[in-house]
Amino acid sequence: MRRKILLTGMLVLAFLIGSLPVFAADVNTLQRKVDILAEEIENLKLAGPSGIDTDRVKVHGYGEVHFNHRPQADAGRTELDAHRFVVGVHAVLTDWIHLNAEIDYEHAAQELEFEFGYLDFLLHPAANARAGVMLIPVGFLNEFHEPNLYWSVERPEFHSKIIPTTWSAGGAGIFGSPVDGVNYRLYAVRSVQSLRPIGFSSGSGNGSGGQSGQFTASSGIRSGRLQENKAIAEDWAATGRLELTKLLPGLQLGFSFYTGNTTHDIIEEGGFILLLEGDMKYRWNWFEMNASIANIDIDDAGAINAACTAFNAVTAGTCSADVGDNIFGWNAQVGIHVPQLLGMNTSHDFIPFFLYEHIRPQDSVPSGTAPTRGVNEKVITAGVSYMPIPSVAIKADWQHFMFDNNKSKDQGNIGIAYMY
Repeated sequence: MRRKILLTGMLVLAFLIGSLPVFAADVNTLQRKVDILAEEIENLKLAGPSGIDTDRVKVHGYGEVHFNHRPQADAGRTELDAHRFVVGVHAVLTDWIHLNAEIDYEHAAQELEFEFGYLDFLLHPAANARAGVMLIPVGFLNEFHEPNLYWSVERPEFHSKIIPTTWSAGGAGIFGSPVDGVNYRLYAVRSVQSLRPIGFSSGSGNGSGGQSGQFTASSGIRSGRLQENKAIAEDWAATGRLELTKLLPGLQLGFSFYTGNTTHDIIEEGGFILLLEGDMKYRWNWFEMNASIANIDIDDAGAINAACTAFNAVTAGTCSADVGDNIFGWNAQVGIHVPQLLGMNTSHDFIPFFLYEHIRPQDSVPSGTAPTRGVNEKVITAGVSYMPIPSVAIKADWQHFMFDNNKSKDQGNIGIAYMY
């Protein structure tokens, strides 16, 4: 009898010992399920009625409205334009993968531009990856072009006819800050387009996508920008930017480049371009200034122009025949922060400014191409920007344009700009 009791007890003990791992596994599984449910409940708390996680998805944007007065009869008419309204999204997909995108509704939403849409893969402060449709990292304005960040009503001519702001393209690259005060971006992107082939359609209703897909004398490489739905991608470019922000208090220096072929096999010649740019921004108490300079060399400009003049050639005469082989420009701007100058303790800012620009889309032309007078210009802009808060600006300025054909024109501008 005692043996049976002892044997039974040993069997029960062995069963219990054998069951412990299973029991522990069941407890661990249950704990994991509880943790998952707790996380889902917390996410539901963060999400609004729409179910969007408001902690991980942020909506932002900017806009501007312009009033332009042109007193000369041959310079156009007085206009009021809801120039742009931009909607942007920043989404934290995981703690190391972020989505950034913006859509631009231009001219009272009559034109649509996909400004950018890319993924950031945050790997290390010194080296991260980026892929998608990205803003080209050339100059200090193209990547950060919100209208309350510059003082003039219209974007400076340098950031239109020399650097074609806003300028974006599909591609991939790396970015980071290897040491404090040093930032860089380095991308491979689909190149701009210098020629417009037979039957080419650049789309309709687009902003920069509505450009003609060709270089011109009057706007340089600007019209070579295209939206990704119509862009030819036979040629690719390398582009990058280096910023130094800690050399001296208040000083930032920037250096940019862009290089690649541009004809996309439309003609035999490649149309190689090399853009080099430098810029600086400086702020000392109530005094602020910035300056930029850029040079663009265009190889095979003569061949590009010849293709445009041959009516039955690949372009069927649909493009410009006066592209320069060198484009050059610079500008310099100074502004005074009046409240700070007067020692006022206020969040308001009132900034009188003066901007001078030297713009030469035809700095030189290839042999056999006649210069187009009236495209090279000097521009003086004087005005004020009143900012009741940093994200809102009310601006007014007057511009005087002096062209190389000895003609000139004036333009008055008033604008409101905002970020949200």
